[in-house]
Amino acid sequence: MKTLSIVLFALATAVTSLVSTETVTATYAGFENEVYQFTAEDGSTLEFQGASAEALGQHDLSDDSLKGKTFVITYESETIIDEETEEEITTNIIVGLELQEE
Repeated sequence: MKTLSIVLFALATAVTSLVSTETVTATYAGFENEVYQFTAEDGSTLEFQGASAEALGQHDLSDDSLKGKTFVITYESETIIDEETEEEITTNIIVGLELQEE
């Protein structure tokens, strides 16, 4: 039992997770390789690995007519740090989409 407790504690402390919510204005470029791609105002590419059902209910990003449209995007960014390898893995998930008037 003591060994099991030590193993569970080690697993729980081996990965640290940081979550933040951010908002950005960007233009929708499309969905490719399971990633939603947008272009920020400064020309950089923003990639989102998923979208909440609520966000997709606001705007269906599978609709090609939305390409080139500008959105205010609210997303959650989660960075997981593996304490053994010190590798950072960041995942961005869209939680809100607001189409901007042009």
